[in-house]
Amino acid sequence: MEKLFDINVGVMMKTKFVLLILALLGLSFASLSISDWSVSSDSFNPGASGILTIEISNPCTSSGAVVSCSGIVSVNSVTVDVNAPSQIVMTGRQNVGDLEAGGSTTISLPFKVSSSANSAIYQVEIVLSGFSSSSSTGGGYDSFSRRLTVPITVAKHPVLDISIDKQVIGGVDDVVVTITNQGGNASDVYLSIDSESDVAFYGSDKVYVPNAGQSVSVDVTIDSRDAFDGPTNIPFIIDYRDELGISHQDELSMRITVRNKKLDLDFLQQSDIITRHEGTLTLRVRNDGEETLKDVRLTFSDSSLRFVDTNEFKFGDVAPGEFKSASVIVFPDLTPGVNIMEATVTWIEKEVQKDEKRNVPVTVTSDADVGVYLEAKPLPLTVGSEHTISVLVSNLGSYSIENVEVSLSSPVLSLLDISDRQYIGGLQQDDFSTVQFLMKVNATEAGTYPATVIVNYRDQSGEWKQKVIEKNIMVSQSAQSDVNPLPLLAVLGVIAVGIWYFKFRKKPAKPNGSR
Repeated sequence: MEKLFDINVGVMMKTKFVLLILALLGLSFASLSISDWSVSSDSFNPGASGILTIEISNPCTSSGAVVSCSGIVSVNSVTVDVNAPSQIVMTGRQNVGDLEAGGSTTISLPFKVSSSANSAIYQVEIVLSGFSSSSSTGGGYDSFSRRLTVPITVAKHPVLDISIDKQVIGGVDDVVVTITNQGGNASDVYLSIDSESDVAFYGSDKVYVPNAGQSVSVDVTIDSRDAFDGPTNIPFIIDYRDELGISHQDELSMRITVRNKKLDLDFLQQSDIITRHEGTLTLRVRNDGEETLKDVRLTFSDSSLRFVDTNEFKFGDVAPGEFKSASVIVFPDLTPGVNIMEATVTWIEKEVQKDEKRNVPVTVTSDADVGVYLEAKPLPLTVGSEHTISVLVSNLGSYSIENVEVSLSSPVLSLLDISDRQYIGGLQQDDFSTVQFLMKVNATEAGTYPATVIVNYRDQSGEWKQKVIEKNIMVSQSAQSDVNPLPLLAVLGVIAVGIWYFKFRKKPAKPNGSR
């Protein structure tokens, strides 16, 4: 949709440019021409006023130091008539008067947009007429009339405002941002925070809102850990398109209070953990305060992050500016990506036991993995022959993967297709798909050669991953050879599937009485 709007805006701008060029070319052959025109704004609200300005000239030509007016002496009784649609209210006629050779003048045509006008591009016709005299006609007069069409864009501008459901924030907070709109429709709305601010969105730079009608609310996470305590303004930036697809940007400031002075600790994850796999979670803590914190501990209350040996991180004493790390074994039953986890921090400060609730981000990696199997037709691969090599890609992980792309290369294979990459798209859990490559064997003799399969994909957390699989292919001298050209790994894969099917596959229950 965004590209479509970009195309529409580009077409409107090109239309204005073409109309201007045609108008100037059409009028330049008369003794009077419109050398330029402009509208006081790119677009107008219904009920708004504006000014259409045109510049009229009686041109002369020059060649070096010689100036020639081609026999034109003057243009007389010049009038400007306006033909506008009912939505654009303008004065019908203006008298310009006479223009001597080489002279010019600027005419301002005020207008008002009807309050009931719909969003659209309206065409206003300007008619220029008068009489011209020249020495070639012995002082006689020739009448002329030329027309110019000017586009005026009318769009009901959105009138946006913003609010959040919390007046006090500290650390990493989940908040609800509400955008209200008292004007025209706004689409493709992107909400961001000025990069110069000490407050930022956590996890992403922008939040996408498909449509902002009268009111729309979105859940966001705000990071205020770098902000000073006390009142501050959050400079929100809203990018959107109006009813005609024209892009706009509004800046709105929201007053809020930051309170981070209770505990100036920053937690950072230092190890990767995989969803639904037991692993070691290591967190590092930094004391940005001015006091030494003793016996710092962190516990999580969410049961989706299960602890194996102990249920807390023990960092010990942390001096100002010091870093400390602690590790525990966990089993994360969490979706891949950044998870904001509720936690409790306990410590001793100035011999006083204290505790504080915190939201700690924990990043969980997907267990996304792919398997690859090769098949060639016809068999075997022979020197100088063309073959279709099929690459089967299967999703071995617990979640779906997206944007799967496959490439195949080998020093003894020449690609005959246009592209060296084949796109699969998405694969659900346990799903698979096959792509084909048309290749020619350019080896000069039979033998075993390397081949590389590269699979690029994006896992459930949005991270891009790449798996590189090295295989061996066997090339025969002629088609009568009995050498199997399939990679050894593919053969082992088939054997493994057979073992699983006959030995480990769950067998159906026997009926009562059977042996």
